[in-house]
Amino acid sequence: MKRIRVAQEYLKRLYKSSLLILGVIFLHLVSFNSNAQTFETGVFGGAAYYLGDLNPGNHFIESNIAYGGVLKYNFNKRLTLGVALTKTSIESSADTYNANHVSQDDLSTNITDLALLGEINFFPYYIGERKNFWTPYVFGGGAAFLTVNKIEPSLPFGVGIKLSPFENIGLNLFWSARKTFTDDIDNVISIDYQGYNSDWYFFYGLNITFAIHLRKDTDCRNLNGR
Repeated sequence: MKRIRVAQEYLKRLYKSSLLILGVIFLHLVSFNSNAQTFETGVFGGAAYYLGDLNPGNHFIESNIAYGGVLKYNFNKRLTLGVALTKTSIESSADTYNANHVSQDDLSTNITDLALLGEINFFPYYIGERKNFWTPYVFGGGAAFLTVNKIEPSLPFGVGIKLSPFENIGLNLFWSARKTFTDDIDNVISIDYQGYNSDWYFFYGLNITFAIHLRKDTDCRNLNGR
């Protein structure tokens, strides 16, 4: 069970560190000059997986297809606020990854996730610009998910890379965790199986977005002319 505890502690520390970093950088960026405002709308395609009592520490195992849509508002080249709606089905074998679980019921449940996310770019980024066409970024926020006729809250956070290969087109490759406050997504109570105190689920994949520029970038006139 040491492996389970190590995985739990790692995820908790990653979440706390992400919140701290986001908070500090956000306070710095709220005063950043907003001279390159854009809307982005697009689609998401990728996969999702689960960690909990049935699968306590095997990332990316038993991933299922995930898809959805995104809407973002870029305040400037560093700060973005977005909404993401994602649908998936998570599954896990009842006895493959946790020998303590004796139930014959495997996990298989549909999830609809709605998240409000703040994104912070490490480098200046502007869709359609030659100079500032890529950046790593971090994000976090709040979310709610629907499963088995119940709506539950979750705390999303993650990392990714943004790239603008063409005018008005943005690509976001990312990995995102969802920390929930429930232990019954898998219908297993952790006190019985010495597992997770709450279940987690994760998304990873690619956003493809189309940008609508509301205000031209006045810092540097280096749009590709594409």
